[in-house]
Amino acid sequence: MKASAALAGSAALALVALSAATGAPAAKPFAPHQEPRGIGNLIVPGDRVGLAYDAPGFNRTTGTVYVRNDSQPRFTPLRLRHLNRPSSALETRVPGRLLHGYELLYYAVIRDPVSKRSARVPARGTSSALILEHAIQIRLGKHGFGKPASTGTVVGRARADQVGWQLPPPDCGCGPSFGPQTFLVDRDGSVWLDDSLNNRLLGWTAGRPDAIVRSVPLPDRSADHDVALGPNGTFYVTGVQGRGASARFVLYRLGRSGRVIWTSRLAGSPRDFTSSNLGDNSQLRTGPDGTLYVLTGMMGLPGGEWGWMPVATPSGHRIATAAQRRGTHWPDQPVSGGMRLVSEAHTARVDGPVREVRYALLDRRGRLVRSWQVTSKTDINLDFTTPELVGGQPVVVLDVSDAAAGKMEYLVLRLGPHGLRSRFTLPRLIFGDNLLADLRIGRDGKLYQLATSPESGVVIRRYALR
Repeated sequence: MKASAALAGSAALALVALSAATGAPAAKPFAPHQEPRGIGNLIVPGDRVGLAYDAPGFNRTTGTVYVRNDSQPRFTPLRLRHLNRPSSALETRVPGRLLHGYELLYYAVIRDPVSKRSARVPARGTSSALILEHAIQIRLGKHGFGKPASTGTVVGRARADQVGWQLPPPDCGCGPSFGPQTFLVDRDGSVWLDDSLNNRLLGWTAGRPDAIVRSVPLPDRSADHDVALGPNGTFYVTGVQGRGASARFVLYRLGRSGRVIWTSRLAGSPRDFTSSNLGDNSQLRTGPDGTLYVLTGMMGLPGGEWGWMPVATPSGHRIATAAQRRGTHWPDQPVSGGMRLVSEAHTARVDGPVREVRYALLDRRGRLVRSWQVTSKTDINLDFTTPELVGGQPVVVLDVSDAAAGKMEYLVLRLGPHGLRSRFTLPRLIFGDNLLADLRIGRDGKLYQLATSPESGVVIRRYALR
């Protein structure tokens, strides 16, 4: 059985065109690629699994995809068919009899009968997906809105006039409205608010929620960008340098006073939709060993978008852009104990409502340790909150929504070895637009939530995880 340590890289699409037998240069590149339709990274037996490929500009292509699971010695060839004619898109369904075992492995060979060229996708190795044959079933039922947990313990508070807000003119209805969107929790229990419109961090010490004791300036143009804690009392913040076509995303490491220690360019750009792209709201996340990652969009890859790209070492040194790309975790995130967690929202049909979320916990060798299939009668989806292991068990946060009624809440789940260990609901308390994490799981194993209002100000609360 192939170790799934290759999962992060094998599913990344290597687009390599094989030349014609004559070796003559092609008039245009023949680079078929897999389309992110019909298959995810986490499969449950009974899924309708489809594989789709495209060779833009070549409308008479033919192809075969070769599929097997880890218990089979040989691949089963499946003919790829055109979605429409003329069309460059090809697809096929994977028979249910192959959706057993631990892992589904596959690759495709696409041919152009006109130029006699062919290409293998991926160019080397195989793409893969985990099969959750023994997933623990968690059925949430219909969500009851308006039943939040206790009020929690206040660990930080600021008046509305102490932070920045973006408010459109009255009766205008134009432009986004927002205020502080995210915060940080340090090892010693102190908390930091990203007062992004004022380009600064505001800090409270543990046990003194009503006294802002520190203010650390952030670089210009860091509003809407994420922040993270670094080693030895330092901070990280993402930002932009340059304008227009020359604009580049960068990472700053700041000293305790806000002095810039170094600036590092980040791999990827908002115009790169093939493998790795960034946005103003790309989140920073700290791994269990202290490595700093930025979430990068893995556009065009089947089964999900987000990859964890390393950008700074645990000791606070920058990572070169080439090493950032090489070290990217996809589709898994590193968690404590050398484990990895794969999370995926699932829909029964394309563009349908999400009412199922799947999780898989992998060990150091990439072997499946445990998996969960969470279903709901109310719309759910993955949240900005970083999942973490607390006591060796995943704690995850879901967005629960009722679009028709205009309602949304957070559902906090602790996934146990035999089912749901605990659950509780929190209201969404962020003013206006919010593209960063307003809930965080601290190193103390407790959950923290940010609440903002241009009338009442800012409150950060702590909740115990049961």
